[in-house]
Amino acid sequence: MTKVVTMKEAVAEHVNDGDFLFIGGYICRTPFAAIHEIIRQGKRELTLTRSNAADDFDMMIGAGVVKRFIATFLSLGFFGLGRCYRRSIEKGIPHKIEVEEYTNLSLPMMLMAGAMGMPFVPVKDMAGSDLMNVKSFMGDNKYKMIDSPFDGSPTIVVPALNPDVAIIHVQQADELGNAQVWGIGGDCQVGANAAKKVIVSCERIVSRDIIGKDPSRTIVPDFRVVAVVEEPFGAHPGYTPGFYDVDFTFGYQYQQASNTVESFQEFLDEWVFGLNSRAEYIQHYIERFGYSAFKGLQAEFDYGYPVSYTY
Repeated sequence: MTKVVTMKEAVAEHVNDGDFLFIGGYICRTPFAAIHEIIRQGKRELTLTRSNAADDFDMMIGAGVVKRFIATFLSLGFFGLGRCYRRSIEKGIPHKIEVEEYTNLSLPMMLMAGAMGMPFVPVKDMAGSDLMNVKSFMGDNKYKMIDSPFDGSPTIVVPALNPDVAIIHVQQADELGNAQVWGIGGDCQVGANAAKKVIVSCERIVSRDIIGKDPSRTIVPDFRVVAVVEEPFGAHPGYTPGFYDVDFTFGYQYQQASNTVESFQEFLDEWVFGLNSRAEYIQHYIERFGYSAFKGLQAEFDYGYPVSYTY
């Protein structure tokens, strides 16, 4: 039975106020179409996590949908610090979020533990850092120090994470939810499989036969997936390898808009609240920047070297 729905339907049915969300998009394949829909639907009190958070998390914080953030850092890349994130922490605008900070290794390890059904996992990279001195809403459960059962040495262990929902954007999936990626993986696979349910946004829906021809690219099996949304250009202004590149011009526009509360709201009114779907978003982008700019982002299609699976 097909799981294909619209993004509006997927978010309305599967994302609830107060949920703990893993949002994929470690450097690439950020599910911006889903993020815009979450903001449009006015979800509230969300806890978010991912390593390498960027303008997607900054936008949700600025829109007021976030309560807590289990973080490594948040950056706009070439464009510096996240403005909305900073306003939230320093000035409580639109409200002050709670942040629990880990390293860029320990957080994926926590998601990996969640995906593997383990209660915790040992880590080493936090040792000696101030991350061990500063605790927020997780309190003493941020980490524990134990004696190694093997040699008695002091060992840092951190808890497994099991989000209520994971939302990921992938290159292709079938209508049941078998999702495939290529390019930088980051913590997308462990984050998705740690969650209780997964919403898959994809550039294209393909047949089960196509998925089966290259099974090693499948990062999420269909039984974990509750909704599949075919959403071309769904990661813009980020990039999706094989489909389109980073839109640095748009990224700069977001940075400029997020400099003030007023211009950030104008940005949301134009690019989120003023549009009802990703199709409208694409049309508005073309009207605003021209078809040549839209076409210039798209990748020249090329096949990878063929692999033989015979034996």
